[in-house]
Amino acid sequence: MNTLVKNFILLLFLFRSSFGYSQNSFAYLEKKTDTLYYLKSGYTNYNIPSVDDFNINGGTFNLLNQKTIVLDKNINTIPPLGRKPNIKFQLLTKNIKQITLSDVKSKKVLLSISPKDGITEIDTPFEDIGSIDAEVIKANNDGAVCEIKNVFLGYTTINKKEFTPNTLSGNRLGIPYDSYGLYKYYPEFDKEEDNKGTLYFGLKDKNISIYKDLDHLTAVIEKNYPFYGKREIGKQVNKPIDTAKGVCNYVSELNSYFRAKFNDPHFSVKDNECPSKNKNTPILIYKIGRAYKISGILDDSLSQKMSLGETIIAIDGERIKRLSDEKVNELLKKAPNDSTKLEVEDINGKRKKIDYAHHNTYKVPSNFTQKTQFSIIGDNIAYLKLKHIDKESLYELMASKDQLKNKKKLILDLRNNGGGDFLIGAQILSQFINSEFTYYQLKDKFSDTIDQVIVDDKKLAFGISPQLEIRVLVNKSTSCVSELIAYNLKKYSKNVKIIGIENTAGALSVLYEVFLEKNNHIKFRTNAFSRSKIMLDGKSIEGKGIQPDIHVNIKNVKDLQPYEDKVLITAISK
Repeated sequence: MNTLVKNFILLLFLFRSSFGYSQNSFAYLEKKTDTLYYLKSGYTNYNIPSVDDFNINGGTFNLLNQKTIVLDKNINTIPPLGRKPNIKFQLLTKNIKQITLSDVKSKKVLLSISPKDGITEIDTPFEDIGSIDAEVIKANNDGAVCEIKNVFLGYTTINKKEFTPNTLSGNRLGIPYDSYGLYKYYPEFDKEEDNKGTLYFGLKDKNISIYKDLDHLTAVIEKNYPFYGKREIGKQVNKPIDTAKGVCNYVSELNSYFRAKFNDPHFSVKDNECPSKNKNTPILIYKIGRAYKISGILDDSLSQKMSLGETIIAIDGERIKRLSDEKVNELLKKAPNDSTKLEVEDINGKRKKIDYAHHNTYKVPSNFTQKTQFSIIGDNIAYLKLKHIDKESLYELMASKDQLKNKKKLILDLRNNGGGDFLIGAQILSQFINSEFTYYQLKDKFSDTIDQVIVDDKKLAFGISPQLEIRVLVNKSTSCVSELIAYNLKKYSKNVKIIGIENTAGALSVLYEVFLEKNNHIKFRTNAFSRSKIMLDGKSIEGKGIQPDIHVNIKNVKDLQPYEDKVLITAISK
């Protein structure tokens, strides 16, 4: 056997060892829910789709009119020995100071709540009882509301289930995806197992070191990364190989490797047991044209040395003209007590050098505060900031519905919104789109089949008038599900305009959190296990983003949020 053949066989063996799925052990958490009691039927149901991972079919109960909640018992549920059930429900409240739940028979107080106005979700251990007394204390008599929805009392069991992801093997095995009644149609090639957001990984040989686990998982991620053709990949970046400095240093270097190579916001690696250096910066920057301008100064002592709008030329001697935004921000962030040396050019073209030390915290200047809550602007405009696509955002939107009835315009601020839950994104859109609609498309990476994800027409009682003018604010940090919301609002309504100073992030894919079996404090965040690519009307926005309908030109940092906020001003006027 000649040397060339031997080398080929060796390479083939190494390839199989690195990527052979029989060597991998993947698992996901499976939740089983045993219902002990349901709320008795017969009450008005607002038909709010469940936002949890099991479906709750209950009614709505007005605690201001009737004080006793009677539950139906499920006689087929056998309570686990020594375990209390959990009670779970949603509250819609206004001007309520306190709610106290007690056992009807013993009068024992079981739960006391001081709810905020709006919708609140309660999930807490409770008692195995069928009747509950509710005492409600109003904050005042000004339009008090106290409704309890979707009561569930029962047991939840979590098990770890091993499997081989279809996303890696190309199989079409598994359970059809369950959207809990929210989707009318979902592609059959994408299974329930392919959508598990939390995975556990380890090699079947338990004697292999944690570094081998990390290297093997890295190799699987790199082999399956779906966007090589859509993003500029750093091919010259080298993987870490030094294990002598310990796991914490290795994980930190691995994180830097992924960030430098893929430049994808869906990537990170972290060990939660490792001491955090809490890197920060007292200087914020924004790129105007080709220059990096100082857009925020969070240290009062630095306000005497530099001014807003000045240009950073170099950081610690490194010229930054050709560096990416991410790299410049990385250079600015350091641990407390570290120091930074800047070369800065003022508005007159004069250069100066500035040294400063980093501290643990910084006081946010009064002119740097941002709008973060629902508010009314003038008489006819409502403003709503969604920081993340989660239950709280959905509840805040629904709780604001009454205040939107007589408004001409809603400004929906999705700037710096990194996305969140796809099902909740669909529910948010269902408040605005009064019919079934195509949410997005999935392209199977094995067959190139493209199929639709269609949201059912829920005809929600919380639906918002289609006559409402909507202005969606976006920036380069608007990503994933928030991009889906912006795109679909624009697509399905003539009254929507997207406004921003730049395209959205163009980072639209399912995010997975992958923990190591040997050390579940080590967590990978990655999109590499997606079975399918997400498409919008047959096209991928990965690395491109969504272009605003109205582009706001920024000439001065004072035009930025949170100063004069030219984007918001534009949304108010147009």
